[in-house]
Amino acid sequence: MKKSIIKISGIAMLLLSTSCSKESCSYVTECVPNEPEGFMVNTMNMDNISNTAAIYKTTFTSNAPIGSDWNDLSLGTNKVVEVIPTRWNKSDIGQVFGIAIDDNNGIYLSASKLYNIDYPVVPFTSSSFGTAGSAGIYKTDVVSLSTIDFVTTENFLNTNTVGRAKIPNADTGLGNIAFDKKNNQLFATNLEDGRIYRIDGTTGIVKSIYDPFVQELTPSAGMVAAGEQLWGIGILEKNNKTYVFFARTLTESIPSFLNSFNGITGTKSIYSIELDSSGEFLANEIGSTKLFVDSSSQPKLEIANVPGTQAKITDIAFSCSGRMLLAERGAPHDSKVLEYINSGSSWIVGSMFYTGDYLTGDNSAGGVDYGDRENLGSFVKDDVVWATANAMNYANNTGVLLYGVQGMSSSGNSPITSANTLTDLFIDYDHVYNNSGTIKGGHGDVEIFDSSCPCNKR
Repeated sequence: MKKSIIKISGIAMLLLSTSCSKESCSYVTECVPNEPEGFMVNTMNMDNISNTAAIYKTTFTSNAPIGSDWNDLSLGTNKVVEVIPTRWNKSDIGQVFGIAIDDNNGIYLSASKLYNIDYPVVPFTSSSFGTAGSAGIYKTDVVSLSTIDFVTTENFLNTNTVGRAKIPNADTGLGNIAFDKKNNQLFATNLEDGRIYRIDGTTGIVKSIYDPFVQELTPSAGMVAAGEQLWGIGILEKNNKTYVFFARTLTESIPSFLNSFNGITGTKSIYSIELDSSGEFLANEIGSTKLFVDSSSQPKLEIANVPGTQAKITDIAFSCSGRMLLAERGAPHDSKVLEYINSGSSWIVGSMFYTGDYLTGDNSAGGVDYGDRENLGSFVKDDVVWATANAMNYANNTGVLLYGVQGMSSSGNSPITSANTLTDLFIDYDHVYNNSGTIKGGHGDVEIFDSSCPCNKR
């Protein structure tokens, strides 16, 4: 347990005292998380560094400077601590995007071709998969920091891998992953076949497969067509039931690397599938193959048409009280972070989040999660929203453009200008400390280790 309280600056006190301006909140004084509670995991694909993922010790947020880079070397001992496990590099685990964390503090990273899909010309002209292949999932022990090939890649023609720790894939990669802590199992969306794989959290063995839409009777190499593409995935526990939420791309948009989409706007929706008491899909099984398909009532359409220009929702996260965050990715300056609140049988728009201060504040890089707010050693669960972002301080640029991850009050923020940029937290993790070498589009997902703090009303 972390016993000492980190000294905080006056500006940090100012932010923390006003972070609940939209609604009152109280800090839980009896809760002090144990490490690694509150730590952050990020994925990345950048040419100037060798690692493709990193851990940041972000539990004590009051130590972060407001409106400037918490990863700035000039902060000395107040700089956020960065940890890079040995195998988290291009040659070992390769290009990864998705992140999941289990109930024993294990970290899972999934192979991805997303950086190349978004920007096929510059700067990511070729994919680089690791030792587990294009559908690989890597598991890391956060204590020893040892990393294993947890799930490896099977030939894409072998469509049913139930009973083996393999996912079929030619070279397309996975969409994202999510961990079901109640049932100790991992879920992965596969862009090669439009299916969701249910994976044992201890062994990596595929337990069953769910195909929610069109079944490919004769599989072919490459990404499935729009309408079958599944990207972001998240787990919601509600009223003693467990649901797998997933994002479906309906029509594709074609992004421009420099600014926004080229006029072809994509559409996407959110669906869910309920699990039974054993953690199995509540859907129709084909024979006894553990391959499940949609029925007349499943999957459930949760949000028919999510607003925004980008077709891909690459990450889904839930707060402890059931709020849902969605992160778009595609054009670096035309992708949103959205929040929804469940109201009966529908979802309504929640707080507004603006990432970066370039153009309209829609600079999402596709990763999002809830984290705790800390003030003088006391914590409020899920009171910060973390989102990967581009151009985080463009209007407030003082010589160093920040690209990485942005922390915002869970009550939301306003469209960012040079003035109100100073209300948020920033971690620039591309290791570029000037304007000349920022790696746009190379920032991936974010996941926060849950804390044992009691859930607040958010």
